[in-house]
Amino acid sequence: MRTVLTVIVFALAPVAAVAQPIAPPVPPPLAPQSPPPAPLPPAPPAPAAAEQPFLKTGTEVSQPLTAVGPVPTELPTLTPRIEEAKFEPAPKLETNPIEAPVARGPLGPQWSVYELLYWWPMRQPVPALAAGTRSGFPPVVGDPATSVLIGGNSVGSQPHAGGRFTTGSSLNNAETFGYEVTYMFLGTRTYRETVTDFPGSRVRGFGLPYVNSVTGSNEFLTLALPGISSSAMSVSTSTRVQGWEVNTVANLVNEKNFKLNGLAGWRYFQLHEGLRIEQTQLRFVDLPGTWRTADQFDAHNRFHGGQLGLHADARRGIVFCELTAKVAFGQNYEVVKTEGMNVIQTPVFGGIATRAFGGSGIYVQPSNFGRTSNGVFAVVPEGTVKLGFRVGDSARLYLGYSFIYLSDAVRPGDQIDRTINPANIPLMNGIGPVFTADRPTRVINRSDAWVQGLTIGLETRY
Repeated sequence: MRTVLTVIVFALAPVAAVAQPIAPPVPPPLAPQSPPPAPLPPAPPAPAAAEQPFLKTGTEVSQPLTAVGPVPTELPTLTPRIEEAKFEPAPKLETNPIEAPVARGPLGPQWSVYELLYWWPMRQPVPALAAGTRSGFPPVVGDPATSVLIGGNSVGSQPHAGGRFTTGSSLNNAETFGYEVTYMFLGTRTYRETVTDFPGSRVRGFGLPYVNSVTGSNEFLTLALPGISSSAMSVSTSTRVQGWEVNTVANLVNEKNFKLNGLAGWRYFQLHEGLRIEQTQLRFVDLPGTWRTADQFDAHNRFHGGQLGLHADARRGIVFCELTAKVAFGQNYEVVKTEGMNVIQTPVFGGIATRAFGGSGIYVQPSNFGRTSNGVFAVVPEGTVKLGFRVGDSARLYLGYSFIYLSDAVRPGDQIDRTINPANIPLMNGIGPVFTADRPTRVINRSDAWVQGLTIGLETRY
C-alpha cells in the first residue's frame, strides 16, 4: 500500500508543478491605496527524475520523495486600478446665430425724405393795365366813373403743386457726420384775368393807361367803345420755382428725446416769372379790321450761395416736432426779357390783308425790346416746421409748413415802363412802329419775393 501511494505522489508531482497558478501581471497603479504583497519566492527547479529500475517481477522499488515546494493555499490580492475621470468640453457646433441689432447713431446710416408741396408764390406786382366805365363813355383819368379793372397793385396767383426730395448718408461709423442732397420744384401754373365789353359784360368801354412821353400827361389808349370798336383784353402771369442744395450734416446734441444737427453747404434757388398782356380789337370805323397786340415780360432769378442752418428734432413717444432754419448768402443773377408783337388784319378786295410787326407791342417798343441782365448780392432764408408721428422703427409721416424768401429779385410787372409815344404804336398810327423814340426804356427794378405753403412728407432711415 505504501508503495502504491508513493508511486501516485511521484506521478502527480510534475502535474502539480505544471498546474501551479501563475499570478497575472498587475499593472502599476496610478495611486495605490496600500502597498502590494511581497512576491512569492520562485519555486526551486524539480530534480530530474532518475530512471527507476523495476524488478523483473514488476514490483516498484521505493525511492525517497523530493520536495517540490509549498503549494499556495491563497491567491494574491489584486488591487483594482482606479483612474480619475477627466471631463473635456464638448466641441462647439458651427451655427449661424442671429446677431443682435447694432445701435444706430444720431443720423442713421442712410435716410430719404419724400415731400408733396402745395405752395403759394407771392403775388406779382403789376401797375394799372386796364381801366373802364359802365356808362359806355371812354375812361378818363380822375373821373369817379372810371375804375381800374386789371392791376393797380398786384395780380393774384394760384397754389402750385410740387415736390421736394432729400437723400443723405453718414460718412463715419459713429453716424454723427454725413451729407444730404435736396431737390425741390413747383410746377408751372398760369393765372389769367380778362376784361371785355362783349354782350353780357358790365363794362361798356375800357382802355390801357399810359403816360404820353411828349406831353407828360396820363392818357388812355381806348380799346372798346360802343359803336366804334369792341375788344377783349387779358393779363396772364406764370411762375416756376425750383432749386437744389448740398449740405454737410453734423450732430451737435444727441439726447434721448432731442437731437440738434448743424448744416453747412451750397444752395441754388431759381424763380422764373412771366407777364403777358394781350388784346384783340375789332374796329368798325377808322381802318376797320382786327388788331392784335401782345407784350411779354419775363424775369429770371438764379441765386447761388453758401448756406448755414440748424435742424432740431424733439420726440415724445411716437409723436415728434421738427424745426429747420437755414440762411444762404450769395449772388442773384437777374435777367429781364421783353418782347412785343402787332398783327393787323384788314379787309381788301378779294380777301384779308395781314401785316405783322415783331419787336413792338404797346408797352414793348424797339427802345426797350431785348434782354437785360445784372448780378446783385442777395439772402435766401428758409424756415420749416413739421409735426408728425413715427411708423415702425424706420419711418415717419408728417404735415409741415415751409417759407422761402428771396431778398432781391426782379419781377415782371416792375419792368413795365408806361411812358410811351403814341405815334410809335401801330394800333394808334395804323402804319407800324416808329424807331425814333427813347421811351419806353429798359429798366431793372428790384423788389423781393417769397413762396410758402403746406408740406406732406414721408421720412425713412435705414
